[in-house]
Order: sequence, then C-alpha cells, then structure tokens
Amino acid sequence: MKKRLLALLMAAAMMMATAACGSETTTAENNTTSTTEQTTEEGGSEEAASTEESTSTESNDTFTVAISYMPDSLSPQTGGSDDYTSMTRPLFDHLFLENIEGGLDYYLADSLEVSDDGLTYTVHLREDATWSDGTPITTADVQFVADYSVYRYGYNRYIRVNGVDGSMNIVDDHTVQFILPEPYNYERVILAGMTLYPSHVFDGDPEALDNATTYYNTPGFVTSGPYTVTEINEDSFVCTARDDYYRGTPQVKTVVMKVIGSGSTREIAFENGEIDYMRLTTADQLEKYSAQSDKYNIYSFPEARLNYLQVNPFGPANLTDEQRQALFMAINPDEILAAAFGSDELATKANSLLTPEISLYNPDTEAYTYDLEGAQALAESSGLSGMTLTYIYNADRPNMDAVAVVIQQQLAQIGVNLSIEGMDSSSFFPRFFAASSYGFNGQETTWDLGTNGWDSMRGSTLNQAYSYLNQADDAWGMTEACGELALAVNTTTDEAEAKQLADELMDVAMDQYRIYPLTYTNYVLVSQKNVTGLDSSPIVPEFADYLGISVNG
Repeated sequence: MKKRLLALLMAAAMMMATAACGSETTTAENNTTSTTEQTTEEGGSEEAASTEESTSTESNDTFTVAISYMPDSLSPQTGGSDDYTSMTRPLFDHLFLENIEGGLDYYLADSLEVSDDGLTYTVHLREDATWSDGTPITTADVQFVADYSVYRYGYNRYIRVNGVDGSMNIVDDHTVQFILPEPYNYERVILAGMTLYPSHVFDGDPEALDNATTYYNTPGFVTSGPYTVTEINEDSFVCTARDDYYRGTPQVKTVVMKVIGSGSTREIAFENGEIDYMRLTTADQLEKYSAQSDKYNIYSFPEARLNYLQVNPFGPANLTDEQRQALFMAINPDEILAAAFGSDELATKANSLLTPEISLYNPDTEAYTYDLEGAQALAESSGLSGMTLTYIYNADRPNMDAVAVVIQQQLAQIGVNLSIEGMDSSSFFPRFFAASSYGFNGQETTWDLGTNGWDSMRGSTLNQAYSYLNQADDAWGMTEACGELALAVNTTTDEAEAKQLADELMDVAMDQYRIYPLTYTNYVLVSQKNVTGLDSSPIVPEFADYLGISVNG
C-alpha cells in the first residue's frame, strides 16, 4: 500500500509539476568520557564514538567507500558537504568530538577543563600526537588556526561571543586557554569543530595555507589522522594507514574513496562487491538486505538529524503569517513518513526543532496539527489559494525527492501549486543559504519553500538550530524575541534553566510558522559480510573513527 501511494504521488507529480529538474575537568578515560554538568558548554559539530588505542591485527584488506564527487582540494580548511566530511575523516583529527551520550571522545586533545564561571576553556593536547611527517602537534598549530581565522574572517572565531572578542592564552606547548567575554555553552561545539593546520608546513603563514590547493592535491601532504593520501586519480583517491599514528595502527591498511553514482548505480556496485557498504534509505532496501544476513551486515543508529521545511522570508511570494499557518496545517506528517520512508526504522515523526539526541529536547513539545479543512478555509481567506510557490530541495539527500512530491500533493488540496526544483548540493546550498552563509548573493529571492536537514544535532545546547533561531544574520525571518531566547539558552550555566528556556523557545519559534520539523532520521547501513565495526563510531557523517573498522578476507 505504501509503495502504491508513493508511485501514485510520483506519477501525479510528473503530470502537474514543473519540477525543475566549580572548575571541573573531563579527561580521556576508557574510550568514552561523560561530560560533567559544569562542561555543558556545548559540543560536537562533528562527533565520534572513539575506539580507544586500537592495535594492529592481521587484517590487511582494503575498505572501499563510495563518494559522490571528487573534491577540488583535500585541504582541511575547505569544509563543505557531508560527503566532504566523510572523505576527509581518515585524514584529519579533531581535538575532541561529542558522542551520542553527550560526553566527549578525545583525539588530539586529552582533556577539556571549564572554569566555574564558564568563561575559561582549557584544552590540553596529547603529548604523543604527531603529524604524519613526524612533527609533534603542539599549540603552535592551534595558534595557526586562530591566525587563519583572523586572516579569513577578521577575528578569532574561537573566542568571540555575540560580536565581542575574548582572548587566547598559549600556556605551553600542549596547553591552551580560550577565555570568553561571557559564558557561552556553544563554545564546546566550536572547539569540537576545530581542525588543526600544520604550522610548520606553511611557516605559520595563513595566506600560504589559503593558497595551498596544489599542496593538498598532491599525494603525501601532511595529515593528523590515521591515514595519509598516497594516490589521487580522476575519480578516486587512496589513503594508506600510518604506522606511527598516536592512537594505534588501523586494522584496515588501505581506504579507497571512489566516485560511484547514487541510487541503483550505487546499489549495483555494492552487490558486485565494488564498494564495502552503502546507506539504506527505503523500506524495500531494508527488507531486501535484512533477509540476506548470510551475505550482509545491517547497522543502524540515530542520525541526529532534523529534516525540515523552511519558509523563505525573502521569497517571491512573501507569505503572510496566516498563509504560512495554512501551509503548515495542510501538511500531514504521517503520510510523508509512510510514502517517503515506509518504515519507522528509517525515520520517525518530528515534534520539535530539536532532536531527541539533544539534552534540551522535550518529547512533550507540541507538534503542528494536521487540519485539512481548517487549512483550506484559511488558505482561501488569506489569499494563499491559487498561488504558485517555488519549492527547492537537495536531490543528493536521501528521500528528499519523495518528500517533495508528497508535500506538493498535500498543498494542492488547499489550492497551492508547487513548482518543484531538485538540484545537487553544489547548486542547492548557494541558493538555500543565500541570505546566510552566502551573504545575500541574490538567490535569496528565487524560492519560497525548501527542505533541508540539520545534522549532528546532539549535545547539551541548541546546536545547529541556534544559527537559525538567534536571528544573528536576519536570514530566516525569526523574531527578535526568538533570538533573545536562543541566546539565553546558550549562555546560561544552569542546566534546569536551560531546559526551561528551551521549552519557551520552542513555543515562540513554532508559533511563527517559519520552520516545520518533518522527520528525525536513522542512519541505516548495509555492509559486506566481511566488513565489521561500522557501528564502533555511530556518528554522522561517517566514520569519525576508523580504528574500529575491520575487513577480513
């Protein structure tokens, strides 16, 4: 029935749409370290469940990973899509990452201490960590990251809070303090997102790093992670395990990142053994591979992602409060789940702008109510009925196409025509984030509705939701009151107060009918039978820690 529903919706869409196409310290102990209440200063822009100091085994096989594209550069400061993060996971370690329990998994750092007043974050680097050329990793590299931030953005982003700069104090070769102008729980997220750059390679010159495209496109460039790049081809690159990696030698000696198409192309490649794992995004796939447990392994963990529908405040329709409310009343989330995902093992219905993996999440937050008759009446009285709206989505993201089709059909019931435009990540992001990350590049006026996902939404602060709700760049149409509450959540040092403020924030934000929380997704993987340990690091984008992965035979 679910398959029929989606097929009918897809067929109808093709006919009607113009789808353009006190001071407390956390230390690295026993692999996963729970964070104390005093260090609730948010963490985890990229997170990992650490596999502590693995030692080499006889496994000497190759682990082949499908990627969607070849990057222009493998430079650590490039950043970008989830794909890019996954590609560079084996190459560059972070100081620490926030795990799914809200604790810290340590990598280049071995402790984080937060002062009683919440102002000073003291990071201690591991004294045995080295770059792949044997040079010790020290606070000179931390200073280089700070200098690059000043060069690139005009300020040190690791010590700035709400436009006010703090200070950074290099205590010794392995200890650095980040001193903030006011308490800011989100600092842990910022520090977790720090990727160190090798100061000795660039003589501490940020401009040289910025112009290092050739360096990072040449095999053998310096890395801090468990692998180095030993081969770069037109459609792939090869990573080889370091035998001097400070956390131990990886069991898998070679990782190949290879461009493979999406959808059926990738599935065929997997079944032919060309790649070692892939993500499952449909109920049919899950049923198919689960039934072949003699050939495949299934892994599942929360993606900590909120998929949502965004109303663009700069869109050509310039929708009113009542028109936005009518849109949200017409959305049936149960139908979206059934048609686009088909199984609650792949996704569940969202009720909040926070995910269950965030400690501030409240399962009792009141979700939007589906009311078709009320939506039809309000659409008619508000002038929404009869309008054509432009809807964009990232076609590289799983299930987004099916979600778009279902929403198109639902809004058609209140007289709204959706012109759907699916595009790849390189086209979608400059358009969807035109008013924020791209500084009002002109594309902010080209769409009305869009679907996207906030990932890595775990920890003890608002995480990615903060950048939308705090109204710092006026990009998402939220009110000043919403921004003030978001700031209050992320600056209080009292956990109970933070939860109370977060509840108030959800009420205020949801009342604005700007962001509709659609689904919480699970990350479900299928691997070849001889591949194990993919759940040793249950963090998305995968795999934050390669030491637990093994390929046998």
